[in-house]
Amino acid sequence: MKILLSKQQTRKIAIVSETHGLVFRPIDNKTSRKSTCAVEFVAKADLNGHDFRRLSSHEIFGFIGLIEIEGLIFIATITGKSKVAQPIPNKTVNKIYAVDFFCLNNSRWDFMDIDSSGNPILTNDGDFESNPRLNVPIQSSRSSLHSSSSRSVNTQDQVPKHPCHELRKLLSNGSFYYSTDFDLTCTLQKRGFSEHSLSFDDFDREFMWNSFLMDRIITYRDRLDVTTKELLDEQGFLTTVIRGFAETIFSYINRLKVGLTIISRQSWKRAGTRFNARGIDDEGHVANFVETEMIMYSSQYCYAFTQIRGSIPVFWEQDTSLISPKIQITRSVEATQPTFDEHFMRLFKKYGPIHIINLLSAKSSEVQLSRRYKEHLKNSGKMKIGRDVFLTDFDFHRETSQDGFAAASKIIPKIRNTILAAGYFSYDVKEGRLISEQDGVFRTNCLDCLDRTNLIQQTISLTVFKLFLSDFRLIKPNSFIDDNEFVQKENVLWADHGDQISQIYTGTNALKSSYSRKGKMSFSGALSDATKSVSRMYINNFVDKGKQQNIDTLLGRLPHQQVVELYDPICEYVNERLLELEDQFTTHSNINLLVGTFNVNGNSRRADLSEWLFPIGDKFKPDVVVLGLQEVIELTAGSILNADYTKSSFWETMVTDCLNQYEEKYLLLRVEQMSSLLILFFVRSDMAYNVKQVGGSTKKTGFGGITGNKGAVAIRFDYGATSFCFVNTHLSAGASNIDERRHDYNNIYRNITFPRSKTIPHHDALFWLGDLNYRITLMNDEVRRELKAQKDDYIGRLLQYDQLTQEINEGVVFQGFKEPTVQFRPTYKYDYGTDNYDTSDKARTPSWTDRIIYKGENLHPLAYSDAPLKISDHKPVYAAYRANVKFINEDDKFHLVEKLYAEYKNAHPEGLINGSQKSCYSKPDNIKKSIALEATVEAAGIKLIDLDDTSTCVSPPLAVRSSLTSIFGGEGPSIDASLDQSKQNVPPPPPPSSRHNKEASPRPTISVNELSISSVSPHKIGSTLTVLERHIAPKSLPPPPVLSRSTSSLKSTASIVSQTGTPEVKKLVSPPCTPSRRKSSTTLNESSVSTKSLHVSSRIATPKNAVVSPKAPTKPEKPPFLKKPEYLSAFASKSDNTQEHSIEATPLNSKPDEEHSPEKKSTPKVPAKKPELEKLNVDLWNPLKPN
Repeated sequence: MKILLSKQQTRKIAIVSETHGLVFRPIDNKTSRKSTCAVEFVAKADLNGHDFRRLSSHEIFGFIGLIEIEGLIFIATITGKSKVAQPIPNKTVNKIYAVDFFCLNNSRWDFMDIDSSGNPILTNDGDFESNPRLNVPIQSSRSSLHSSSSRSVNTQDQVPKHPCHELRKLLSNGSFYYSTDFDLTCTLQKRGFSEHSLSFDDFDREFMWNSFLMDRIITYRDRLDVTTKELLDEQGFLTTVIRGFAETIFSYINRLKVGLTIISRQSWKRAGTRFNARGIDDEGHVANFVETEMIMYSSQYCYAFTQIRGSIPVFWEQDTSLISPKIQITRSVEATQPTFDEHFMRLFKKYGPIHIINLLSAKSSEVQLSRRYKEHLKNSGKMKIGRDVFLTDFDFHRETSQDGFAAASKIIPKIRNTILAAGYFSYDVKEGRLISEQDGVFRTNCLDCLDRTNLIQQTISLTVFKLFLSDFRLIKPNSFIDDNEFVQKENVLWADHGDQISQIYTGTNALKSSYSRKGKMSFSGALSDATKSVSRMYINNFVDKGKQQNIDTLLGRLPHQQVVELYDPICEYVNERLLELEDQFTTHSNINLLVGTFNVNGNSRRADLSEWLFPIGDKFKPDVVVLGLQEVIELTAGSILNADYTKSSFWETMVTDCLNQYEEKYLLLRVEQMSSLLILFFVRSDMAYNVKQVGGSTKKTGFGGITGNKGAVAIRFDYGATSFCFVNTHLSAGASNIDERRHDYNNIYRNITFPRSKTIPHHDALFWLGDLNYRITLMNDEVRRELKAQKDDYIGRLLQYDQLTQEINEGVVFQGFKEPTVQFRPTYKYDYGTDNYDTSDKARTPSWTDRIIYKGENLHPLAYSDAPLKISDHKPVYAAYRANVKFINEDDKFHLVEKLYAEYKNAHPEGLINGSQKSCYSKPDNIKKSIALEATVEAAGIKLIDLDDTSTCVSPPLAVRSSLTSIFGGEGPSIDASLDQSKQNVPPPPPPSSRHNKEASPRPTISVNELSISSVSPHKIGSTLTVLERHIAPKSLPPPPVLSRSTSSLKSTASIVSQTGTPEVKKLVSPPCTPSRRKSSTTLNESSVSTKSLHVSSRIATPKNAVVSPKAPTKPEKPPFLKKPEYLSAFASKSDNTQEHSIEATPLNSKPDEEHSPEKKSTPKVPAKKPELEKLNVDLWNPLKPN
C-alpha cells in the first residue's frame, strides 16, 4: 500500500491498496473540542482527478489507527516489517520495526522522514520549492534513513521535533507484531483453520494494542453492510497489533520436517512497566498477563498448547524508593474478593479449569502474597478448589537451591494428573479434521512473572510436547530426546521468548536465560544475571516513568485524552440529544463522607477513637471514611530512613474496630503510606460495589525531596461516575517558613500522579487535609490571653492572623479551595495527655496546624470540629460532608442511543448530505462507490501520480535471527512443498490408541465455517467429525496396538455423519483413534502422584460426543459446502468421487451445567438515599457534638 496527499480544495490523505483506498479529511468541529475527521472507503479509480501525490516513499504495510496529540490528528502506519514466524503454511507473522505518523490537519511534517531523535529529514520526494517554509540551507547528515535520496536540514527552529516521536520509538522497539492473514489475538484452537479468519468480529480486543487508535474506525466498520465490511477486512486496511513475541524455527523429528512456533500476546488491560503495574485492577485484569502458545506444524499433524501467566490477583504494590522494594497489600480481603472472583471467572469461561502454579518463595517479603492468594481461593463463592481451580505451591528458590535449575522438573509429578486431563490441541492435516482440544490451562506466577515463570513454562511445554509426540508415534514412548536437535532448538526458542517478555516488563533480558538456552548454568551466565539485576534497578528508577507515560499515551489513558472522532451527522445529532435526555439514563444520589486528620506524634498505644469517628454517636454514619495520619513513626533519622510499615497495620486495626462497632460494616479499600504519612480509605460494605478505579500516590518534600518526613500521600477513586481525590500532607514547619510551605504545596500539586496519568486537578471533588503547619502570626502571650479569656468572637479575631486563611484569601496557594467556618480552638500544641497548651521551654504559640479544606461544586459541608482525644500533642480534626454523586446506567444509555439512531434514520431516509455529497449510511449500489461517513472529494479529472512507482522500504536495523528465507532459500518453496517432500521419505506413523471407555456428554459446537466439527476436549475419544472435503471420501484408519497409560481399557465412541446429505440416511463412521489422557475422577484421586492441591474437575473428565445433522442450511447465501483450505490440498489423497457433501454441525440437546456457568452481573443500583441531617448553613457553623 501507499500513502497519498491531496491539497485540492481541502487537505486529504489516502491509504491506497491495489484496488481501493481509505481517504481521511479533517473536520473543523466548532461545536466540540474533540478532534474530528471524515473517512471514506472508495475504489482506487475514484481517487483520479484529485491531485493526489505520494506523501512518503515508504511502502505502507498496515494502517493501525488515528491518534490526537497536541491538538493534531495523526494517521499511524506500519512502514517497516520483517517476517519472523509462520505458524501454519501460507500464514506469516511480521515484526514491526518502523512506524510513521502522518499529520492530517497540519502540513508541517509533509514529505519528511523523521530520524531516531525525532527531528525531520527532507527527502527528494517532496515538493520543497513550492513550500517557502522549507527553503533553508541544506547540509549532509549521517542520520539520514536514505542517504541516496534524502537531505538533512537544519530546520529545528522552523520544523519542531515530531510530536509522535516517543510513540514511534515505542512501536518500533521490536516487541510489536502483526499479520495480514493470521489472527494473532486468538489461539489456534479458537481460530481454527478457516481461510476467512481475519474478520474484526472475531478478534480478541484484550490483546489488540492499537485498540484505542482503532476504536472509532472499528465502529465505522461495524456500521457498513456485510459485503463492504468483508472487503475492507480482506484489503488489509485495518491492522491488529499485538505485543509480545513470535518466532518460528524449523527442524526434523526423526525425518519428519516440522515448524515450531511460539506466539505470546500480552494483555494491554493493565499494561505497564515493572513497578508501575502490579497486581489486579478494579475490572479484574492483572499486570503482565501473557498468553503463550506453542505450535508445531508438519505434513501430517498440527499441535498447539497454551499457557498463561499473570501477576498475583490482589491489590498490591512495591515502594521503589527502598533498595529492596517492600510489598504492600493495599486493599482488604473483603474488598478484594469480588474482583478476585471476577478475574478467575473470566479465565474459567475462556480456558476451562485453571491450574495455578505459585512459584513464590517462603521468605517474608513474598509469603504474605501467597497467604492472601490462598485465602481468596478458599473464600471464593464462585470458584471451587478441586473442581474449577487447582493450586500447586512450588517454592522455586528452595527446590533449585541444591540441584540447580534442572530441579525445576520436580514440578512435573505434582501436576501430571492435570497435564493428562487438560491435554492439547491436535489436528490431522491430511484428513483435515480435529483430533483433540486443550481443556484447561496452567496459570503460572512468581513475583514479576518473568524469570522463574519462564523456566517452569518451558519445562511444562516440553513435557506436554513429548506426550504429544509419544501419543502420535513420532517418538518411542519414554525415549530420551533432550539431546535431539529439535529439543535444543525449542530451548533456544523459549530462551528468546523469555528475553522478549522480560524486555517488555523490565527493560532487560530474562535472568536464568542462559540455562534455558543451553541447559546448564555457567559462570558467565551467573555474571550476566547479576549485571541484569543492576540494570533493572537503574531502569526502574530512571527510565520506567517515561516508558509508562508512552504506554499510557498509546492506550489512551492520559487525563482528558480522547479518541479521534469520525464525523457523523447522526452521531452529532445523537450527542446533542443525549445531553438533553441525560435524565433518562443518569441518576443522582447523596452520600455522606467523614474526613479526618490527626498528627499522632508517633503514638503506638491503643485508644478509643469514637469521639473522632462518631462525634454524635450513631446519628451520623458515613458511607465513605478517609483519614489522614501524620507522624505515625517517630521523626528520628533512623526511623525516617528505615520506615516501620507495621505501623499502618496498627492503625488499620484500631480504626476498623472503631468503625465496625455498629451494624454497618466498613471495608478498607486502600492504604497508602510513605514513611511517617498514612492515609486510610474505608467504604461501607453495602456500597463498595459503587467504588472503582482506586489509586494511590506519594510525594516526598523533606530535605529537598529526599526523605518522607514531609510530603504527601494521596488516594483517588470513582464513586459511580463522580471522581474523588484526597491529599494528606505534612508541610514544612516553622512560623516563618511560609515560602517553603508554598513550595511544598506546588511541588505536591504538580507531581502527584495516579495510575493512568491522572493528576490532582482531574477530579470532581478534592480534599486537602493534614498537618499543614500554618501558624498564628500574633505573639504567643497575646494568643494565649485570647484563648484564656474566651470573649465573644475570640476565634474570629485569631483567625484574622491565621496564615492559611490569609494565603487562601490572597489566592497565592490553594486556589479555589474552601474551608468551613472554624469554630474550634487551635489544635497545636498540647502537653501530652492534657488539654493544656505547651508549657515546655519552647512554649510554642497555639495554632490551627491541622486543617481540612475542599474544592467541588457537588460538596456540601455538614460539620467541622476537633475531637477531645489526649493521645498526642495535636487534637484530631474531622469534617462531615454530603456529596452529590452521579450514576450512569450504561444499558439504558445504549438503548437510548439505538433509539435515537433509528429515529434519525427514519426522519432522514436519504441522508442530510445533498448535491455532490453522498448519504452517510446508505448502502452502495456497487463496491466501487464510496462507503463513507462523509464524502470528501469531487470529480475533477486529474490522474494519480506515483502509484506505480517502486516504493522504497526502510532496511531493518538488525538481521532477523530465524529468517524464514533461510529455510526456503530466498523466495523459494513454501512450507507446503518442503513438508510434502519430507512426507515422501517418511511413512506416516500410526495414530495413537484409544484410552476411553466412557460415554461422551454433549458440548456446544463451534462454527461450521471454521472446522465443521464439534468442539472437543483432548481426551474425548471418537467425538470428532471427519471433515468431508470435495472429491474425497472419508476413510477410517485401522486401530494401532494399544499403548495405554490408563489402568482400565478404554473404548471409543462413534460419531454420526451424513454421507449423502439427505435427512433420511445416517451412517455410522468408525472414527480414527484419538489420543487421550483422561481418567475417571476416582482414578485420579487414587493416583500415587496426586497432591493435596490437585484435583480434576468433573467437567474436564467428561468426554462429549457430537452429532452431525444432515439438515439443510438456513442461510442460502452461504452454502455449507466444506471447502478444504488450499494449503491442505497438497496432502489430500486423490479420489474419483465427485459428490459434494453438505452437512451442518449441531450440538446435542443439552442444558448447560448451572453449577459451572458464571453468574450474570446485575446492573449497579443507585444506593438507597441516606437519612438527611439537618440543613446547616456554612456561614453559621456549629460543630457536631454528642448529646
